[in-house]
Amino acid sequence: MSLGLSAAGRRAETVFWRRLVLERLHRIFALTIALQLIRCFGDYWWSETYDVIYAAFAAYAVTELAWSRAFALRLSLQIAASCAAVVLLTDFTWHGWPDSRVSWDAVRTFTVSHGKQFHPFLELAVGSLLVTHFMARLGTTKSRAIVFILTSIGALSVVDSFLPLELWRNIAWTVLAGLGWLFVLHLRALRERHYESWNALAERPLPLLLPAVAVVGLLVAVGMSMPRAPALLEDPYTLWLQAQNKEVPSFSGEGGLLNGSSASKSALSSKSGYGRNDTEIGGGFRFDYSPVMQVTTNQKSYWRGETKSFYTGKGWTDRKGMQTVSAAPGISDLPLEPEYPEGVELRRVTQTVKMLREDRIPVLFTAGPARGLEDIDASGNARLSWNPEEWELKFPRAAQVNSYTVVSEVPVFDEAKLSAMSAIPADGKTSIDLAPYLQLPESLPDRVRELAREVTRDATGDFDRLKKLEQYLSSTYPYTNEPDVSKKKSADVVDAFLFEIREGYCDYYSTAFVVMARTLGLPARWVKGYTSGYDPSEEERLRAAGGGYRPDPNGAGTYTVRNADAHSWAEAYFEGYGWVPFEPTAGFSLPLPQPEIAPVLPESVSENVPDAAADEPAAPSAESRLPAAAAIAAGAIALALAALWGWFRRGKLLASWRRFRNRGTTPNQRIVRETERLIRYLQRKGLKRQPHETLRETLAGWSGRVASLGPEFECVLHQFERARYAGGSGDEEAYRRFMEAADKIRKTL
Repeated sequence: MSLGLSAAGRRAETVFWRRLVLERLHRIFALTIALQLIRCFGDYWWSETYDVIYAAFAAYAVTELAWSRAFALRLSLQIAASCAAVVLLTDFTWHGWPDSRVSWDAVRTFTVSHGKQFHPFLELAVGSLLVTHFMARLGTTKSRAIVFILTSIGALSVVDSFLPLELWRNIAWTVLAGLGWLFVLHLRALRERHYESWNALAERPLPLLLPAVAVVGLLVAVGMSMPRAPALLEDPYTLWLQAQNKEVPSFSGEGGLLNGSSASKSALSSKSGYGRNDTEIGGGFRFDYSPVMQVTTNQKSYWRGETKSFYTGKGWTDRKGMQTVSAAPGISDLPLEPEYPEGVELRRVTQTVKMLREDRIPVLFTAGPARGLEDIDASGNARLSWNPEEWELKFPRAAQVNSYTVVSEVPVFDEAKLSAMSAIPADGKTSIDLAPYLQLPESLPDRVRELAREVTRDATGDFDRLKKLEQYLSSTYPYTNEPDVSKKKSADVVDAFLFEIREGYCDYYSTAFVVMARTLGLPARWVKGYTSGYDPSEEERLRAAGGGYRPDPNGAGTYTVRNADAHSWAEAYFEGYGWVPFEPTAGFSLPLPQPEIAPVLPESVSENVPDAAADEPAAPSAESRLPAAAAIAAGAIALALAALWGWFRRGKLLASWRRFRNRGTTPNQRIVRETERLIRYLQRKGLKRQPHETLRETLAGWSGRVASLGPEFECVLHQFERARYAGGSGDEEAYRRFMEAADKIRKTL
């Protein structure tokens, strides 16, 4: 009866433990870590790319758990699953079989037209598979597994710190997978070194494994569910840049100060973001790349929030007594003061905004003036008012908003028309009271007025004056999020920026532009909100298609807007046209709707006139050359085949390397040298050797600790003593037996 139970336990150990747990389970942990690593590309890869990679990883999990051998078959099935996923999960179009299979042109056209549709999905999926195989193949020892795990955690930590991605949950999963991976390797070592203990564990695993799994799982779950604490220390990269007085790089834009101004605080005491208090601008801030909202629109724009017109010398305040109207969902005729004159071309812009944070916001952000509010999902008592002159959709109290859809009418930027206009007609009659937009404090230093006149001395009109101011500010003063405010002596922030600090960020530039424009008698106002943000799918399409892709000139897409995209700019008024935006901040560009240009039809040419283009060689068509995707795929396949060939020939390649390394030596010399290397290797693995011990004593002690390797240690000792003390050159057969024993020891330990 006992013999039957022992045999059953042995079979269970052979089938379940040795094959599934010891040989295959670590591959699933490597797959889990690879899944976390690809999240670093969350804002840059298309959703279809992730669908294909997930399908490839699913095939990897099934095939790797099903077979321990037949690597070529497993990889082939995984690549085939990736190809099937591209066909099923992307916009793959079948163009039919070639008309003539014996025609090279037909076959080439068929191959190119279908092959380019696999780009970039197949390359990324196969690359992810190969990286996972590489990790699983080399991570069969604790040292290499620890290197992979720590490298992955470090990479995720760097991306989490410096990019606008939240990866701490992925780091937690990586830690959990790494612990599981090391646990499997520990079981392997236990089986090889102490088979009796391993056999007892294999027969009754649950009493030992369940408590360990429960404790580790509980700790990781608690860690993942805990709220993120504020950073106690700044990251080394930022500290290094700050020590060199350099700007911390950003993706696009900055602006504003989260939770108000920081002019009286330390240079980096605030974070970038949309703040309400603009009474004192200046100071410095740190970039915060936390996402704020996602805007789906048919026209790329700046997203304006509020307008300020009263300049105090230190900052901006709101006008009092402004007239507002109620704005409720479904309204489509919000008024404007003044209305756009006839002849101004307008473009209708629809924006659907999804807020990505639970913060309360004071206004809705729109592209230019809103004309209708189609829908809003906000807290129940949230009420909106519309300011038709300042173009603000504002809550009486900041409200929590989940999403909303608003329609705007944005004027098309007609530079030729504006260049021929005056901001204020000669008779002084205007549609609105412009006095608030010409206001300046009496304390404004005269040198600000003199500089504005000097910069615009050669201008030919009001629009040209404003463009010269815009160009002067953006090209003269360097951009930085941490200006040296210690240079500030003047009480006026514009005067200090222009003549003392001489560097800054958007609030400095936009305020200086408005003030300088007003000194010239040109009505202007200060606007704050967000820049466009970034569209990751557009960037990916540009990278994937190279020169073959032309982006939408209107900039339609879905834009992710972050705290670092908070921004301020300026608007100037032209009677007969309306408010015109200007961007004086260095490194920024306003996305403005441009007039549509009618295509120019070529004039008919006489048949007698030779065509100059006819003498030029015709450019190769797209179908006559292999696309870059095909070349990349061919290279990837070649590398994969080379790797497969190297894997199957690894024994002969290793033997060739040993022959090259041991050229000019006798078998006995090689045995002595390899013994020394083996001793150093085993010492690195934790087997200790006392200084007074002979080699025989050392190997005898090690053989007692690892009983299953007793014959191999005996063989190594016997061949070493013969090579060292018997004399002569030795024979190749003795060296071969020695290397077989040494290789088995290395693989086991």
